[in-house]
Amino acid sequence: MAEDEPASAGREPAPITARRGRRLVGRLVVGAFVAAVCVAVALALRDQDWSTLGQLTRPRTVPVLAVALAVTSGGLLCAARAWLLTISATGAPVPVTAGVRMFFVGFLGKFLPGRVWGLLALLKLGERAGVSHPRMAGIYLVNVVVVLLSGGAVGLLVAPALLGVHSLWWFPALGALLVLLFVRPVLIDRVVAVAARLARRQQPARMARPEHLRRSIGWQTASWVLFGVHVWLVATLLGAAPVRALPVALGAFAIASVAGTLAVFVPDGVGVRDVLLIAALTTVLPLPAAVTTAIASRVLCTLAEILTAGAALLGTALHDRRAARAAATSADTRAERSTAPASF
Repeated sequence: MAEDEPASAGREPAPITARRGRRLVGRLVVGAFVAAVCVAVALALRDQDWSTLGQLTRPRTVPVLAVALAVTSGGLLCAARAWLLTISATGAPVPVTAGVRMFFVGFLGKFLPGRVWGLLALLKLGERAGVSHPRMAGIYLVNVVVVLLSGGAVGLLVAPALLGVHSLWWFPALGALLVLLFVRPVLIDRVVAVAARLARRQQPARMARPEHLRRSIGWQTASWVLFGVHVWLVATLLGAAPVRALPVALGAFAIASVAGTLAVFVPDGVGVRDVLLIAALTTVLPLPAAVTTAIASRVLCTLAEILTAGAALLGTALHDRRAARAAATSADTRAERSTAPASF
């Protein structure tokens, strides 16, 4: 027995070895995900029709295109705020920086084929923040319902242009739907429960703060409006009547994006969103101009998404580094005070 002691003393306990193995696997998976996203983003940038944006770029149009890029980034920030409020509504104890990181990492995952990668990234980041996988999946499902319902409501704005004046009754329906969601945000709970049942997933916990879900719906609706504004700006550059084109642009982008979101096996809804957007824009523009608007919209959205996500993730990394330094400094100060000799 004594001869075995040196050999066993040199070994690490099995739980420690297993924990280190899991950490290594986790780091490899994270590294592979980051590399895949970088490649997908690079391919997305390469595949954009930059010549279309170049044709639109003139001294008088540069300020308008800059505003279009800015409002698209603003729409992303509104969507991120809606995500944070959705997390808060469920009562999950997620810090703001962790929530922002979840949103933009999951968002960049949309450049990969299939929406499962973004969800897996969310589950991993949620685990780091102390949120279980089932609860994180429930938060994700609530957010998807908020995004689709608010996008569908804003999408009704394009109905009169596509269906004629007889569809004007859709405007009261739009207002009634938004008011109903604001007044009774718990209805989202029921929709999510039905969706979870159909997907054969665990029922998410009920809302802890319904008022935060109400605010989330508001911010998400604002996000859809800002996204549509960039389409409107480009369309007016190409000759669309500003007043007539505004509801068409807002509604067309929202409903086309919702359809693209539902096309889960197509990266970022490529093709699906563009076809629907072009079809709606032909009600206010000739077909060639509508195609140009859709292509320019795709380029502007890709640029805004990458720049905004990159800036947000860099900001959260710097914030975490400053917080870690402050915590280390505070710990050193406490240690110095505890070891300092008492003065009499």
